[in-house]
Amino acid sequence: MSTNTSQWVEDFEGQDVPELIISSGQGGWVKIEGRDLAYEAVSGHSCLNLGHGHPELVDAAQTAMSGLSYCSPEHLSTASMTLADRLSSLLGGNYMVKYALSGGSANEVALGIARRRWSALGRPEKKICLSLDRSYHGNLGQAQFVTGFEAFRVEGRPDSPDFMHITSARNAETGDTFSLDELRQRLEADIAAIGAERIACLFVEPVNFAGGVIIPPRGYLKLLRELCDRYEITLIVDEVITGFGRSGTWFAFQHEDIRPDMVTMGKGITAGYFPLAAVAVDRTIYNDLRQHQVPLKMVITMASHPVGCSIALKAIEIVERDGLCDQVAANENRIRAGFEAIAQSPVLRDIRGFGHMWGLEFCDFNGRTAADIAADVARRCEHNGCIVAAADGIIRVNPPLNISTEECDMMIQAMVRSVSEIADELAIGS
Repeated sequence: MSTNTSQWVEDFEGQDVPELIISSGQGGWVKIEGRDLAYEAVSGHSCLNLGHGHPELVDAAQTAMSGLSYCSPEHLSTASMTLADRLSSLLGGNYMVKYALSGGSANEVALGIARRRWSALGRPEKKICLSLDRSYHGNLGQAQFVTGFEAFRVEGRPDSPDFMHITSARNAETGDTFSLDELRQRLEADIAAIGAERIACLFVEPVNFAGGVIIPPRGYLKLLRELCDRYEITLIVDEVITGFGRSGTWFAFQHEDIRPDMVTMGKGITAGYFPLAAVAVDRTIYNDLRQHQVPLKMVITMASHPVGCSIALKAIEIVERDGLCDQVAANENRIRAGFEAIAQSPVLRDIRGFGHMWGLEFCDFNGRTAADIAADVARRCEHNGCIVAAADGIIRVNPPLNISTEECDMMIQAMVRSVSEIADELAIGS
């Protein structure tokens, strides 16, 4: 913990971090006190989709604050109604939107809806929540139980029989991605062992970004949709990180043309300019709860905040108007080609990603652990003008959607240079 401030700061894994004071930002760049500018290749915390100081978002916030500074979540505002309609449309239509405050709180709301719905239908025994063993869905409240990734497990959190973690699409031991047939067999075996009659819902991220940038094989989400339909399990797709253009489509599940029962959203919904999250709920589920008069009793003071909703509407407008989903899809090839320069580095185990979500996984080398090497590379990246995120031996990269070609090349070059420098130093020291 820092000794020069009263603010408590730790990294992803609860480790102390060096003081890094950000004094200002513009676009994708930030000024670090006492140092030069650096590019935020992690979009702040996977949320700053349009960079700092976007004049249209600043204007939207100022206008909204001047007009309606707050609105109770038990009331309606023009901004909250308009955004709900817009989100439903982007998702394919016929969804009801329940607002929350953060991605974790959105996942808690979704969990409560799934369980209440089955109870309303006379099946209270369906309360077990499934999620993946490399998943991250938040670390407060019940969301901490949904999270499956051990590295982000809250210390002292007890196990609960109502939350079970099943295999992700990638074997963390071998580094191999399971085939669809293998995944089907594993999933069906898990469901049979637990009992479909006891399972309320399945949470899935289209990409386990925090869990190691695990990209499942094509057809994985369709497989989950098929199994959830067969076994009457509510499919909840967590798009908190992957949503709003980061995958090259509005939502990552749209790459497989499925319809989730619920979609949770946060982070990029306001491009990071205001705390806001949401759960989109298929209207059939909403109607079941209303018909059986089962209230949610979930009121979050700042949920549906009119300023946040106004900013979200403007952020969506900018992404659509500027063709940023297509730009992200085009950048994917540029980033992949750039990383080819270090694909054979002896300190790297794998490079994987798509859209604006990438992971560089390191390996033990010459007496140094993968985690130590990743941390060294992250520090070197920062020295080379690029801020990345390192945890559990993996560096994660997810730049703003509106990164320019020049900035994209700079980001790639800074990372390639950093990995090469560290690899050379370790080889010389061996």
